[in-house]
Amino acid sequence: MLLTNKTQYGWRVVGVRGRADAEAAEELETTLKAAVAEHPKVAADLSGVSYISSAGLRALLEAARTASARGAEFAVCSLSDPVKKVFDMSGMHHFLRIHGELPC
Repeated sequence: MLLTNKTQYGWRVVGVRGRADAEAAEELETTLKAAVAEHPKVAADLSGVSYISSAGLRALLEAARTASARGAEFAVCSLSDPVKKVFDMSGMHHFLRIHGELPC
């Protein structure tokens, strides 16, 4: 998994590429929580994610919880087709703010 950080339209955007699986989940969660600690608006750009496991979903949920506790905004954007299928099946739209495209 490859992670990038940039600021766009007032949002800190964490770009995620590759597999968001058990092997990568800890790094994903740590990176997202660090972004939330530094910025009031954080978005995870998932357009480059080819696979997401329950561990990857948990990393996103933990980042969203951290943002909520800090009074920050957290969103996921630009879901790839494989990720969208997992989000639809798991009901993640009930727990995460999801946007079609950047900026959020």
